Amino acid sequence: MIDRKTKTIAIVLMIAMGACMHFVIESLPAGPITTFLGNIFPVNETSWEHMKMMWYPLLTVGIIFSIKTGNRGYFGAFVVCAVMAMLMNLGAFSVYQSFSGHSILPVDIMIFVSTMLIGALLACELAYKKWARTLFPLWVALAVMVTAGIIRLTYYPGKGYVFLDNGGLT
Repeated sequence: MIDRKTKTIAIVLMIAMGACMHFVIESLPAGPITTFLGNIFPVNETSWEHMKMMWYPLLTVGIIFSIKTGNRGYFGAFVVCAVMAMLMNLGAFSVYQSFSGHSILPVDIMIFVSTMLIGALLACELAYKKWARTLFPLWVALAVMVTAGIIRLTYYPGKGYVFLDNGGLT
């Protein structure tokens, strides 16, 4: 079991790590290493690219908590909740931008932090559920598929709203 203090520290670090991911690619010189890192860090201002800022930190915390506790349920719960948090984020972002007509940085940050927080807290609550612990091969497969999808869509983005630069407003 992960104690409250450890969860709090992990969640704060996870959100900070996600936020810092936003600035990595633009701070590096162009080259093969930067191209590779584009699989992990956002490479432009699309809604989809910003999902990397949620997926990788949530996945990392799930792996660390699973190793620390020996409970595979943390991995499963964090994978499922990361996907849910990404969908909540895309939904909230799309709805508010459709009403406002543009991106508002404080609202973007609030949506990011709140969906990350919801995903992490929910994952911590679900980690000891039977489905989270016993379906480990399914969660590994889902994690591999989501990661592969993120990488593929980095190189070949779709045509929908979430793939348009600046939140689809340009």
